[in-house]
Amino acid sequence: MNELKVEHLKGNDSMQEEFIDFVNYVFHMNGKDNDFYRVLPKLYKKEYHPCESNYVTLENGRIVAAVGSFPGQLSVCGTNLSYYGIGNVAVNPYSRSKGYMKKLMNMAVEDMLKEDVDFTLLTGRRNRYSYFSYEIAGRKYSLWLDESNVKHSKYGDAALDYEFIKVTEQDSDILSKIAELQEKQTLHYIRNREKTFDILMTWQPVVYAVLEKKEFAGYLVMYDNSTVKEFLLVHPEKIRETVAAFVVKEKKEGVNFEFPEFQRTYIDAMTELAENVSIQVGENFSVFHYQKVVEAFLQMKAMTDSLMDGEVTLLIHGKRAEERIHISVKNQEISVTATDLPADYVLTHAEAMEFIFHSYCPKRNHATQFLSTWFPLSIYIYPADLV
Repeated sequence: MNELKVEHLKGNDSMQEEFIDFVNYVFHMNGKDNDFYRVLPKLYKKEYHPCESNYVTLENGRIVAAVGSFPGQLSVCGTNLSYYGIGNVAVNPYSRSKGYMKKLMNMAVEDMLKEDVDFTLLTGRRNRYSYFSYEIAGRKYSLWLDESNVKHSKYGDAALDYEFIKVTEQDSDILSKIAELQEKQTLHYIRNREKTFDILMTWQPVVYAVLEKKEFAGYLVMYDNSTVKEFLLVHPEKIRETVAAFVVKEKKEGVNFEFPEFQRTYIDAMTELAENVSIQVGENFSVFHYQKVVEAFLQMKAMTDSLMDGEVTLLIHGKRAEERIHISVKNQEISVTATDLPADYVLTHAEAMEFIFHSYCPKRNHATQFLSTWFPLSIYIYPADLV
């Protein structure tokens, strides 16, 4: 019997067709009605060179495993944070239990650390990816309503002023306005304007432009004809009128609207109209530069929340390095610095992710009271920016 030759390496363009066939097969996509070209056009079109962002395992020259690792930039309160998003984690069913996924994930994370990026993110089961330093972080608010809620509100008549236009790739003027609005947000992922439509079409949603009296007023992105997960308006204070008009005009039996915690203007206004509100956890993140990331997101939290004065020193045994950081809040002024002060809390990487970013943390519940007004920090990613 011939010896099996196994190679773990970075992919290249020559693998494109085999790679797409492989990931379509593993994720049960038939290549006709659904495939990676349609689901994630921003990454997997040949001209975007997806294989160069993949780690692959070859058995006798044939792809049997792959892990995609795609770079990006996030702006938070004017601070640019670098990251990698992990996607298309795939192993051929006949090549499982050989350690290929573990090998490729470790290769990806090791390269991120060498590049000194600020954080990384992915979707998937928490326990599966905690081996590689990822933990659930952030939270989002989900508000549901239907035509009955609109009927019994004072916003039903607003439908006369609004139109909702399904955006296509040919709507260059609208796409430019969408990009411009997104870039004005306190938190926004830095998107290539030339790829705006491909980015918005991640996971195959429907993108609507909001027109108020024929003028561009914002946009919303709806998934599975039921849930809006990205919603920005030129005038956020008009969220109730816009939502009421959308439900009425589009004849939706019920719509779920998801907002990141920092979109407080939208959430607060929507509670008047919505049937109910729930809090849900976010995606999996791993922070490599705690000082930089904590300062950026705490600055953002201070824009929406009243933070109690206080100071604390955290010693974090992080994935990248040990960090001893001193965090201080006084009259909403934030300071996060490296320090030699004694630590108030000594945390492993996993404990730090939970303490600072997770929606619920037992250790935080028993901590000094002011910390409950600081944490959790609202680290977040829109579906359009996932991989």
